[in-house]
Amino acid sequence: MTHRKTRKLVCIVTGRTLIATKDYYNRKVKKAGSEDHLHDSYVCKEAKNLLLKGYTVDKIRNMLNVDQTNLQDITVDVINEVLSTGKGKTRFKKINTIMSTSSILNSKTDPEVAAFLKSLSESDNV
Repeated sequence: MTHRKTRKLVCIVTGRTLIATKDYYNRKVKKAGSEDHLHDSYVCKEAKNLLLKGYTVDKIRNMLNVDQTNLQDITVDVINEVLSTGKGKTRFKKINTIMSTSSILNSKTDPEVAAFLKSLSESDNV
């Protein structure tokens, strides 16, 4: 039997295949406990990040336009296990969602409103 230099891991959420080096694959097997458990619970980084953000498996599959014909349903236990593994810290930066008023308002407006606003600003100047 020949030893392959790479191994394939298929994401249970997206169905995408990762071709892993032998060392990386062995580290993943060691962390998972067995090859079968690794293959039954492997989630790619993109899907795991979306799971950590709170998206459901179905929502992730729809967002990423995943062909779901060959994918199986995933139990809540597997998702909870995937989310609980790792270093305990998420590496997400806090995204500032506060927007300035000018970025929220559309700068284009209909001519009647523009005229009204212009008359208001002129009356304030008097």
